[in-house]
Amino acid sequence: MKPYTAYGWYPTGPAIHIPLTFERSSRFYAFGVANGKKEHYRFYDSKNNKNKKKRNIDTEMTISFLSYLHQKYPKILLIWDKAPNHRAKKVCDYTKNHNIKLLWFPTACPEENPLEQAWDTLKAVTSNIHYPTITDYKKSVKRQANKKNLTNMFKYISH
Repeated sequence: MKPYTAYGWYPTGPAIHIPLTFERSSRFYAFGVANGKKEHYRFYDSKNNKNKKKRNIDTEMTISFLSYLHQKYPKILLIWDKAPNHRAKKVCDYTKNHNIKLLWFPTACPEENPLEQAWDTLKAVTSNIHYPTITDYKKSVKRQANKKNLTNMFKYISH
């Protein structure tokens, strides 16, 4: 049996230093929802997260997004996954107090959740590209999100 050998070519000489800008403190998070007619997106910076150790989507971001939706739609039925921020007690209390009904996608079945596929597509078209600033990256994500037109997925959901 022969070992698999791969070849690569690269310039010789001094190593090239490429500074990386990815830091937990520079992350931003996207929330999105499609209602069959319109899509809504909100973006949150982790810089505004008060808990410095946890720079993930948290209950405050989730409630902020729900509040934004509730202002636009007084009665809401949300179908979402069981992410920790979706199941948090504060979020569940907020939904109960604001006439927001919840249905859950099955646990550990992202293939059953068409929005997961949409997020994967969005990540694919915005990754592996150099953006001069995080602002440019956010603009690209917003532009691509608007191009994807998630409302077309409602045909898939209704069958």
